Amino acid sequence: MPSASASAADLRPGRLESATSGGAPVGEDEFGRLIRAVDPALADAPPSLFLAGVSGGADSMALCLLLDRWCRTNGHRCRALIVDHGLRTESAAEASRVSGWLQARGIASDILRWSPVKPVAGVQASARAARFALMTDRARELGARGIFLAHHLEDQAETMVMRLGRDSGPDGLAGIRMRQMHAEIPVYRPLLGTPPQRLRAHCLAQAQAWVEDPSNRDCRFERVRVRQEAAGRRAAGLDAPVLHRVASAFSRLRDWSDGELAAFLRKAGLLDPRGFARLDPAALVGLPFPLRHKFLSGLLQSVGGGDYPPRRESLARLERWLSEGGGSRVTLAGCLVWKTEKDGIWIVRETPRGLRPRTVGAGSVLRWDGRFDVTWREDRPAWVHMLTRDGDRRLRRLRHPAGPAPALPESVRCSLPAVTDLDGRLFAPHFPETWTDTAQSKDGRLQIEFRPAVSWVADAFRASRDDRAGAKV
Repeated sequence: MPSASASAADLRPGRLESATSGGAPVGEDEFGRLIRAVDPALADAPPSLFLAGVSGGADSMALCLLLDRWCRTNGHRCRALIVDHGLRTESAAEASRVSGWLQARGIASDILRWSPVKPVAGVQASARAARFALMTDRARELGARGIFLAHHLEDQAETMVMRLGRDSGPDGLAGIRMRQMHAEIPVYRPLLGTPPQRLRAHCLAQAQAWVEDPSNRDCRFERVRVRQEAAGRRAAGLDAPVLHRVASAFSRLRDWSDGELAAFLRKAGLLDPRGFARLDPAALVGLPFPLRHKFLSGLLQSVGGGDYPPRRESLARLERWLSEGGGSRVTLAGCLVWKTEKDGIWIVRETPRGLRPRTVGAGSVLRWDGRFDVTWREDRPAWVHMLTRDGDRRLRRLRHPAGPAPALPESVRCSLPAVTDLDGRLFAPHFPETWTDTAQSKDGRLQIEFRPAVSWVADAFRASRDDRAGAKV
């Protein structure tokens, strides 16, 4: 069994009964029902690999133990992903300790390290983004069916309070999603309705130690301050179960509007694999304002590659432009928007100044500009960058004189990703007639795929792509 840790005092004889008084451990049958609730298809899934995100805290340790037991019972495999953010001097040793605990239970694990220079501000948000990128990249490498995370009832309540304080709209008040796609990898949170006391009780019942992260008591972080105010909310009747029920109601509304907008985009618009959108202006105006607001927000974030939805003021400016005109085009949220008589409304990525090239390592995948996944299978690294006007002119010179003229507007062409290798060769897979190395375009060494960040936009894009594939059969 695991050795002592920061929480080992809780495992001493005589402590177990008092520590579990806040709730009973989560049972295996109960966890199976929670998994069926989060995705019924998992009940009949063929033998698969499932990943558990493990920080070493009690919540994620309990999740990992429960998931491992469920996997063994149902013919699947479980593997833990331990992310070492490198934010504390002891984090590497803690990650190794957690890996050892899991190994003692026969659970394989990977330690993923966040190596870039850490930001001065927005540390938690940056760490969260890095954590997701590391885990989804590893999930793709392993061919995993999905990633399980240990967010629980109090996490949902804290998220609700934080979003209420920011005057969030209906989607924000839906809280944390039980299931979502992240970079084409399903992410599951089956414990969102489970109190954290029950997860600690599960660890104690299994004699499983855990790590206490001191940052969970650091009042510089908003979530910690919100957590410390929980007693006051309970006294006012706004305890975690109440906030969870409110989030569930808004979640049903969010799911409905997601489905409506995905269907609307497939019917009245085009989301191109090259990362731009075209819309029917008459159909767009016919959408009720709340749905149109969400529709434009999701498209702008997906096409512009933003980490967050555009600001309300930006959307209001776009609404005025759509209804009143006031110029041939408008720029907002990293996008250019214009209208033509023939093609309707265009939404394309702006070509910003100062967007630096990024390095894609040999045989690796890079999430580029918040829009594309770039797979580079060469044995040397390369640079990924926007094509820009200079690159577009270079490709036009290379195009065969008898070849077709470029069909896309220059703004679209210049915003697309391209790759330059160490020999100076330029590759732009969205323009197959202009490859500088014919062999490279046919052997799959470079692949660039559009991956919308907003879930309902991604759903519409996948469905449209499937429709086009079916039409070719």
